[in-house]
Amino acid sequence: MLKIRILAAILCAVFVLGSFAGCGKAPVIVAGYDLTNYTYSHYLDENGFFEGVKATDYVTLPEYKGVSVPESVIVADEETVQNKLDEIISQYDVYERLTDGVIKDGDTVNIDYVGSVDGVEFPGGSTNGGGTYVTIGVTNYIDDFLEQLIGHKPGENFDIEVTFPENYGQTNLNGKDAVFNITVNFIQGGIREERLNEIILANYGFANVEELTADIEKWAVNKQKTAFFNELIRKSELKGELPQSVLDYIICADLVFYKTYADKAEMDLELFLLGYENVPSVETLLASKSEYYKESALFCLAIQAIAELEGLSASEEAVLDSDIAPYLESYGMPYLKQYVIQTEVVPDFIINNAVIN
Repeated sequence: MLKIRILAAILCAVFVLGSFAGCGKAPVIVAGYDLTNYTYSHYLDENGFFEGVKATDYVTLPEYKGVSVPESVIVADEETVQNKLDEIISQYDVYERLTDGVIKDGDTVNIDYVGSVDGVEFPGGSTNGGGTYVTIGVTNYIDDFLEQLIGHKPGENFDIEVTFPENYGQTNLNGKDAVFNITVNFIQGGIREERLNEIILANYGFANVEELTADIEKWAVNKQKTAFFNELIRKSELKGELPQSVLDYIICADLVFYKTYADKAEMDLELFLLGYENVPSVETLLASKSEYYKESALFCLAIQAIAELEGLSASEEAVLDSDIAPYLESYGMPYLKQYVIQTEVVPDFIINNAVIN
């Protein structure tokens, strides 16, 4: 599903721990945390649970069986689906280029322009022949710039006159009258279905736009379910103190993330943190994210507690048959099982046992 494909892109960016853990022979100690041999499966047992931790001893769960779920959670939001489809399509050249006809309000047009004030071109006022897409009545340009395109045809070259706002933000342009020489390259027509289907097959593995849309709908529903699930799990409460091993697991994972990227940038960790998080030291980072670490630990424990109570688990087959299977060597089976439990097994259990209204 699209969800997994998008996730995979994220995993490619974040799942770099294997190289970090395997390349350092000298001890790696950061703020007292030993990261030398750390892996994301560290602290986890073979089932993907926190090793030696009975989560139900630490968490008071909200009512999670028979909860009321709005139908909107399990039905794809049409606007979300269309926006995602439009976002995907917009990345590719799949529209017809019309070189005849007249520009109308609402048309999307590809134009070039060169702007001048008092006969002198100004920086940033030209497309430099690269062409740009504008939609009449939608794209936000100064004055009535775009409305003056209406009635013209592809291939035409003409001037338009506009006035910059007094508060435009550039002293040399504020309130100034300007002339833009316009060249209309083409009017954007309808989608070339054959070309679109070729792109969809090559880049997403679906035969046509209908199959891609169906996949986006699944992605949208999963996104909606995840939002509902996360809100429910956040109602969990901690009994006493968090297990130190769980808190260490969360903190070490975060430190490894920063250390890995600092190493890739060939930067000292604290210099990297100063630029990336605007904090002067690792200790400051840990202090600033203290509540985040605790909330993350509680969140993970709450999901594990439900899995314990309901006898839920993720099989090796479920991991190997999923799109996250390529990360097995770097992250280990326990971590991937935990991931599947957190993102699929427990959320699906709650939705399947809910009352839809």
